[in-house]
Amino acid sequence: MSMRALADWPPEERRLVKGVLTDIDDTFTTHGRLTIAALDAVERLRAAGLKVIAVTGRPTYWTLPLLRLCSFDAVIAENGASAFWLDAQGRLQSMFYADAETRRQHRHRLEEFALKMQRHFPAIHIAEDAAQRVGDLAFDIGENIAPIPLSQLEAVAALIRAEGLYATTSSIHAHASVVPFSKQSMSQRVLQQVFGIGDDAACRQYVFVGDSANDASMFAHYPLTVGVANVRKFLDRFDAHPAYVTQQEYGAGFVELANSILNEK
Repeated sequence: MSMRALADWPPEERRLVKGVLTDIDDTFTTHGRLTIAALDAVERLRAAGLKVIAVTGRPTYWTLPLLRLCSFDAVIAENGASAFWLDAQGRLQSMFYADAETRRQHRHRLEEFALKMQRHFPAIHIAEDAAQRVGDLAFDIGENIAPIPLSQLEAVAALIRAEGLYATTSSIHAHASVVPFSKQSMSQRVLQQVFGIGDDAACRQYVFVGDSANDASMFAHYPLTVGVANVRKFLDRFDAHPAYVTQQEYGAGFVELANSILNEK
Protein backbone atom coordinates (compact mmCIF):
# COMPACT_ATOMS: atom_id res chain seq x y z
CA MET A 1 0.00 0.00 0.00
CA SER A 2 1.38 3.38 -0.98
CA MET A 3 1.42 6.06 1.71
CA ARG A 4 0.75 9.61 0.63
CA ALA A 5 2.31 12.72 2.13
CA LEU A 6 0.20 14.29 4.87
CA ALA A 7 0.07 17.47 2.80
CA ASP A 8 -1.99 15.53 0.23
CA TRP A 9 -4.78 14.83 2.74
CA PRO A 10 -7.81 16.66 1.26
CA PRO A 11 -8.80 19.76 3.27
CA GLU A 12 -12.48 18.80 3.09
CA GLU A 13 -11.69 15.55 4.95
CA ARG A 14 -9.60 17.34 7.57
CA ARG A 15 -12.49 19.71 8.27
CA LEU A 16 -14.71 16.75 9.17
CA VAL A 17 -12.34 15.37 11.82
CA LYS A 18 -13.79 15.38 15.33
CA GLY A 19 -11.18 13.36 17.17
CA VAL A 20 -7.65 11.96 17.18
CA LEU A 21 -6.65 8.49 18.34
CA THR A 22 -2.91 8.38 19.02
CA ASP A 23 -0.27 5.84 19.84
CA ILE A 24 2.16 6.95 22.57
CA ASP A 25 5.68 5.50 22.15
CA ASP A 26 7.60 7.02 19.24
CA THR A 27 4.41 8.70 18.00
CA PHE A 28 3.38 11.10 20.74
CA THR A 29 6.72 10.82 22.56
CA THR A 30 10.20 11.50 21.22
CA HIS A 31 12.83 9.00 22.30
CA GLY A 32 10.82 8.25 25.42
CA ARG A 33 10.17 11.86 26.39
CA LEU A 34 7.08 14.06 26.28
CA THR A 35 7.76 17.34 24.53
CA ILE A 36 6.15 20.68 25.29
CA ALA A 37 5.09 20.93 21.64
CA ALA A 38 3.24 17.59 21.73
CA LEU A 39 1.46 18.44 24.98
CA ASP A 40 0.51 21.83 23.57
CA ALA A 41 -0.87 20.15 20.45
CA VAL A 42 -3.26 18.09 22.62
CA GLU A 43 -4.42 21.23 24.40
CA ARG A 44 -5.00 23.02 21.09
CA LEU A 45 -6.93 20.09 19.62
CA ARG A 46 -9.19 19.86 22.66
CA ALA A 47 -9.67 23.64 22.75
CA ALA A 48 -10.93 23.35 19.17
CA GLY A 49 -13.53 20.83 20.32
CA LEU A 50 -11.80 17.61 19.25
CA LYS A 51 -11.45 14.53 21.44
CA VAL A 52 -7.95 13.10 21.89
CA ILE A 53 -7.65 9.48 22.99
CA ALA A 54 -4.36 7.70 23.67
CA VAL A 55 -4.15 4.10 22.41
CA THR A 56 -0.93 2.44 23.56
CA GLY A 57 0.81 -0.83 24.27
CA ARG A 58 2.12 0.58 27.54
CA PRO A 59 0.90 -1.00 30.80
CA THR A 60 -2.28 -0.10 32.61
CA TYR A 61 -0.71 1.49 35.67
CA TRP A 62 2.01 3.26 33.69
CA THR A 63 -0.55 5.04 31.55
CA LEU A 64 -3.00 6.15 34.24
CA PRO A 65 -1.13 9.42 34.96
CA LEU A 66 -1.32 10.30 31.25
CA LEU A 67 -5.08 10.66 31.53
CA ARG A 68 -4.83 13.69 33.79
CA LEU A 69 -1.34 15.02 33.10
CA CYS A 70 -1.74 15.06 29.31
CA SER A 71 -5.44 15.99 29.30
CA PHE A 72 -6.49 13.01 27.18
CA ASP A 73 -10.20 12.28 26.99
CA ALA A 74 -9.42 8.59 27.52
CA VAL A 75 -6.43 6.26 27.62
CA ILE A 76 -6.47 2.72 26.21
CA ALA A 77 -3.59 0.60 27.51
CA GLU A 78 -1.87 -2.72 26.80
CA ASN A 79 -3.01 -2.82 23.19
CA GLY A 80 -6.65 -2.92 24.29
CA ALA A 81 -6.57 -4.80 27.61
CA SER A 82 -7.83 -1.82 29.62
CA ALA A 83 -9.25 1.68 29.23
CA PHE A 84 -9.70 4.68 31.53
CA TRP A 85 -11.56 7.98 31.41
CA LEU A 86 -13.05 10.59 33.72
CA ASP A 87 -16.81 10.91 34.11
CA ALA A 88 -18.72 14.20 34.21
CA GLN A 89 -17.83 14.60 37.90
CA GLY A 90 -14.12 14.02 37.24
CA ARG A 91 -14.13 10.52 38.75
CA LEU A 92 -11.96 7.81 37.26
CA GLN A 93 -13.82 5.13 35.29
CA SER A 94 -12.42 1.96 33.74
CA MET A 95 -13.08 -1.15 31.67
CA PHE A 96 -11.02 -4.31 31.23
CA TYR A 97 -10.90 -7.22 28.82
CA ALA A 98 -11.81 -9.68 31.62
CA ASP A 99 -12.68 -9.83 35.34
CA ALA A 100 -9.99 -9.73 38.05
CA GLU A 101 -9.91 -13.49 38.72
CA THR A 102 -9.57 -14.32 35.03
CA ARG A 103 -6.79 -11.79 34.71
CA ARG A 104 -4.99 -13.36 37.69
CA GLN A 105 -5.15 -16.80 36.06
CA HIS A 106 -3.88 -15.40 32.78
CA ARG A 107 -1.00 -13.69 34.56
CA HIS A 108 0.10 -16.97 36.14
CA ARG A 109 0.18 -18.65 32.73
CA LEU A 110 2.17 -15.79 31.22
CA GLU A 111 4.73 -15.87 34.03
CA GLU A 112 5.23 -19.60 33.41
CA PHE A 113 5.75 -18.87 29.72
CA ALA A 114 8.34 -16.20 30.55
CA LEU A 115 10.62 -18.95 31.92
CA LYS A 116 10.49 -20.71 28.55
CA MET A 117 11.21 -17.45 26.73
CA GLN A 118 14.29 -16.96 28.89
CA ARG A 119 15.57 -20.46 28.06
CA HIS A 120 15.10 -19.99 24.32
CA PHE A 121 16.25 -16.35 24.12
CA PRO A 122 18.59 -15.54 27.05
CA ALA A 123 19.12 -11.97 25.80
CA ILE A 124 15.37 -11.20 25.73
CA HIS A 125 14.12 -10.12 29.15
CA ILE A 126 10.71 -9.21 30.53
CA ALA A 127 10.08 -5.50 30.05
CA GLU A 128 10.75 -3.32 33.08
CA ASP A 129 7.09 -2.26 33.22
CA ALA A 130 5.78 -5.84 33.60
CA ALA A 131 4.55 -5.36 37.18
CA GLN A 132 2.21 -2.60 35.99
CA ARG A 133 0.41 -4.81 33.45
CA VAL A 134 -2.98 -6.48 33.87
CA GLY A 135 -3.56 -8.25 30.55
CA ASP A 136 -0.34 -9.10 28.74
CA LEU A 137 3.34 -9.66 29.35
CA ALA A 138 5.86 -7.60 27.40
CA PHE A 139 9.42 -8.51 26.46
CA ASP A 140 12.07 -5.91 25.71
CA ILE A 141 13.09 -5.99 22.04
CA GLY A 142 14.41 -2.45 21.71
CA GLU A 143 13.68 -0.27 24.73
CA ASN A 144 16.73 -0.92 26.90
CA ILE A 145 18.63 -3.06 24.42
CA ALA A 146 19.70 -2.54 20.83
CA PRO A 147 16.71 -3.32 18.56
CA ILE A 148 16.75 -7.00 17.68
CA PRO A 149 16.83 -7.99 13.98
CA LEU A 150 13.59 -8.87 12.22
CA SER A 151 14.54 -12.54 11.93
CA GLN A 152 14.91 -12.84 15.70
CA LEU A 153 11.71 -10.92 16.31
CA GLU A 154 9.85 -13.36 14.07
CA ALA A 155 11.32 -16.25 16.09
CA VAL A 156 10.22 -14.63 19.36
CA ALA A 157 6.67 -14.16 18.03
CA ALA A 158 6.65 -17.72 16.73
CA LEU A 159 7.56 -19.05 20.18
CA ILE A 160 4.73 -17.06 21.74
CA ARG A 161 2.24 -18.48 19.26
CA ALA A 162 3.60 -22.00 19.62
CA GLU A 163 2.52 -21.88 23.26
CA GLY A 164 -1.05 -21.10 22.23
CA LEU A 165 -0.66 -17.45 23.17
CA TYR A 166 -1.27 -14.33 21.09
CA ALA A 167 1.62 -12.15 19.95
CA THR A 168 1.91 -8.55 18.86
CA THR A 169 4.92 -6.27 18.55
CA SER A 170 5.72 -2.58 18.80
CA SER A 171 8.93 -0.68 18.18
CA ILE A 172 10.16 -1.59 21.68
CA HIS A 173 8.22 -4.62 22.97
CA ALA A 174 6.96 -8.06 21.99
CA HIS A 175 3.68 -8.76 23.77
CA ALA A 176 2.17 -12.10 24.79
CA SER A 177 -1.44 -12.52 25.92
CA VAL A 178 -3.70 -15.48 26.72
CA VAL A 179 -6.67 -14.09 24.79
CA PRO A 180 -6.69 -11.76 21.79
CA PHE A 181 -7.41 -8.09 22.24
CA SER A 182 -6.43 -5.17 20.07
CA LYS A 183 -6.16 -1.42 20.00
CA GLN A 184 -8.97 -1.32 17.45
CA SER A 185 -11.48 -3.47 19.34
CA MET A 186 -11.10 -1.48 22.58
CA SER A 187 -11.12 1.84 20.69
CA GLN A 188 -14.42 0.89 19.07
CA ARG A 189 -15.83 -0.16 22.46
CA VAL A 190 -14.73 3.05 24.21
CA LEU A 191 -15.98 5.33 21.45
CA GLN A 192 -19.37 3.63 21.43
CA GLN A 193 -19.96 2.94 25.14
CA VAL A 194 -18.26 5.98 26.69
CA PHE A 195 -18.71 8.72 24.11
CA GLY A 196 -21.72 7.48 22.12
CA ILE A 197 -19.84 7.48 18.82
CA GLY A 198 -20.79 4.59 16.54
CA ASP A 199 -18.20 2.89 14.38
CA ASP A 200 -19.51 4.34 11.12
CA ALA A 201 -19.19 7.87 12.49
CA ALA A 202 -15.76 7.11 13.95
CA CYS A 203 -14.52 5.87 10.58
CA ARG A 204 -15.58 9.17 8.99
CA GLN A 205 -14.60 11.58 11.75
CA TYR A 206 -11.64 10.12 13.67
CA VAL A 207 -8.03 9.91 12.56
CA PHE A 208 -5.49 7.49 14.03
CA VAL A 209 -1.75 8.19 14.18
CA GLY A 210 0.87 5.56 14.97
CA ASP A 211 4.22 4.11 14.03
CA SER A 212 4.59 0.33 14.38
CA ALA A 213 3.19 -3.19 14.07
CA ASN A 214 0.88 -3.10 17.09
CA ASP A 215 -0.92 -0.25 15.31
CA ALA A 216 -1.82 -2.50 12.38
CA SER A 217 -5.37 -3.18 13.60
CA MET A 218 -5.99 0.56 13.65
CA PHE A 219 -4.41 1.14 10.24
CA ALA A 220 -6.56 -1.66 8.82
CA HIS A 221 -9.87 -0.51 10.30
CA TYR A 222 -9.92 3.28 10.09
CA PRO A 223 -9.84 4.99 6.67
CA LEU A 224 -8.18 8.11 8.11
CA THR A 225 -4.77 6.95 9.32
CA VAL A 226 -1.41 8.66 9.58
CA GLY A 227 2.05 7.33 10.30
CA VAL A 228 4.70 9.56 11.81
CA ALA A 229 7.75 9.47 9.54
CA ASN A 230 9.59 6.83 11.58
CA VAL A 231 6.87 4.31 10.64
CA ARG A 232 8.97 3.65 7.54
CA LYS A 233 11.41 1.68 9.72
CA PHE A 234 8.77 -0.95 10.46
CA LEU A 235 6.67 -1.24 7.30
CA ASP A 236 8.12 -4.68 6.57
CA ARG A 237 6.67 -5.97 9.87
CA PHE A 238 2.98 -5.50 9.02
CA ASP A 239 0.73 -5.25 5.97
CA ALA A 240 -1.89 -2.62 6.90
CA HIS A 241 0.00 0.60 6.32
CA PRO A 242 -1.29 4.12 7.10
CA ALA A 243 -2.89 6.17 4.37
CA TYR A 244 -0.68 9.21 5.00
CA VAL A 245 2.75 9.86 6.48
CA THR A 246 4.16 13.00 8.10
CA GLN A 247 7.42 14.66 7.17
CA GLN A 248 8.52 14.78 10.81
CA GLU A 249 9.37 11.85 13.07
CA TYR A 250 8.13 10.98 16.56
CA GLY A 251 6.35 13.70 18.57
CA ALA A 252 7.11 16.32 15.94
CA GLY A 253 5.07 14.19 13.51
CA PHE A 254 2.15 14.23 15.95
CA VAL A 255 2.39 18.03 16.12
CA GLU A 256 2.49 18.16 12.31
CA LEU A 257 -0.74 16.16 12.18
CA ALA A 258 -2.42 18.35 14.80
CA ASN A 259 -1.47 21.48 12.87
CA SER A 260 -2.79 20.05 9.60
CA ILE A 261 -6.19 19.47 11.23
CA LEU A 262 -6.33 22.76 13.12
CA ASN A 263 -5.35 24.78 10.07
CA GLU A 264 -8.67 23.71 8.51
CA LYS A 265 -10.82 24.44 11.58
